[in-house]
Amino acid sequence: MIKQVPWQHLIYDGFLLDDVLTEVRAEIGSERYDYEFEARGTGRIEYSLAKSETLWRAIYSRRTLALLSAAFGVKVSLNKHNLVQLRRMNDLTPDFPLHNDSTPDGETIVSFLYLSPGWSPACGGYLHLFGSENDPSPTASVEPIENRLVAFRTAPLHWHSVARVHNWERISVLALWDIGEAIASSSVDQNVSHADKI
Repeated sequence: MIKQVPWQHLIYDGFLLDDVLTEVRAEIGSERYDYEFEARGTGRIEYSLAKSETLWRAIYSRRTLALLSAAFGVKVSLNKHNLVQLRRMNDLTPDFPLHNDSTPDGETIVSFLYLSPGWSPACGGYLHLFGSENDPSPTASVEPIENRLVAFRTAPLHWHSVARVHNWERISVLALWDIGEAIASSSVDQNVSHADKI
């Protein structure tokens, strides 16, 4: 589902097929992950390279490319400088402050796939979206529901933050996508149909 408030973003529930999700869980659970920390203002990123081959195949697939191309009307390709990562938040992780993901290298598309089961509102971990950096409260909030894919452009005006989690661990999969040429509207319609059928 494409939403336009406060700015364009994609929310796609049930991204992985049930058997693929089960396999991804098993592969991630069988590996040891030593998360690296990177400070960002008052927050921090906890990240590790994703070690699940099934997850890599699912993220970097024709289905994902078709879905993102259809959603944003552009050709996309996986950014080779930012490999598929696991991102973690738990009770010890501070909330991630208001920011945008814009860089001097130009606009890209960022996608997050939430993997942790058992979310409830008490768990927190919301992705908050803001209309501007001066807004006192978010215009929209996205729940980190298991198997939900969220994607948006890394534009300078796309301000967002992530709320702290409580008594829960929030694992998500981050991928960054390079933006290519625009796709004609008829091609976008075909890609939407193609993405839903794969």
